[in-house]
Amino acid sequence: MKKRTKILLLALMALCLLTACKKEEGPLEAYNLGESEEDSVVALDSILDEGEAMLYSIDAPTDQAIAEKLDISHTYHYRQMEDPAALADRYIKILMGSEQGFVTIDSENHKVLEEPETDVLAGSVILGKVAAATTEDGGSRILRVVVGWSEYALAVQVAYVDGRILSPVQPEKPADEPEEESQPHAMTEQKEFFENLNPSVLGLEGDDMHDYKVYPQQGWVLVDGISCREMNVYLQDVRTATNVYKGTYYLSSDMTKIFQKTEDGQIVPLTIE
Repeated sequence: MKKRTKILLLALMALCLLTACKKEEGPLEAYNLGESEEDSVVALDSILDEGEAMLYSIDAPTDQAIAEKLDISHTYHYRQMEDPAALADRYIKILMGSEQGFVTIDSENHKVLEEPETDVLAGSVILGKVAAATTEDGGSRILRVVVGWSEYALAVQVAYVDGRILSPVQPEKPADEPEEESQPHAMTEQKEFFENLNPSVLGLEGDDMHDYKVYPQQGWVLVDGISCREMNVYLQDVRTATNVYKGTYYLSSDMTKIFQKTEDGQIVPLTIE
């Protein structure tokens, strides 16, 4: 199981781990990776009302990273906003409009058919479209935008990804399943189901999930041939007002099976009591 979804979110919210950080004065009209003007992406700044949010910093590749032809991406960090999730939702709708032409994709570049859900405290949505710029040998590229937000901040990452946007992942139907199989449950339903589990089912402490935060991820992943949604669980530390990571789980689309990612990266089934 690849870890790209988690890595994308961490990359958006981390502070300048592998890139040179800088501020840019004045509002941005567009984000551009410097290879093709056709691949300009309308900037979040262009839809902001005065004082609605502040561009705090920009992470850009170093000259050495560019010279060594590493993956190129720019990340724009914003702070001082009243509701990051609502602002992310507004910006995502702009990107998915006819003028920008982005579609929702998952971490493996498969198109996602369900609408992005942003009514969560922290999350991320991946969008993509065919890039005008190609690889050195003329291969296809995706212009990818990841919009990530937390309770107090929002970040936009723009990058080129080699390859093309793939067809949506279709949940596999068991051979003995009747034709009128129920549709996959929405993210909000799965989050509510997870929050009502007994923590012992997940190997966690406590009598209920009130002290934990559940962050469902956009799109579906296959676990043992079963379509699942990745759910990251954090414990709220009231002493430091931070969230402590407690584990990654996978809830099947029909909410009948749960899998857990172990510390060594293995994915094992859990028993729902």
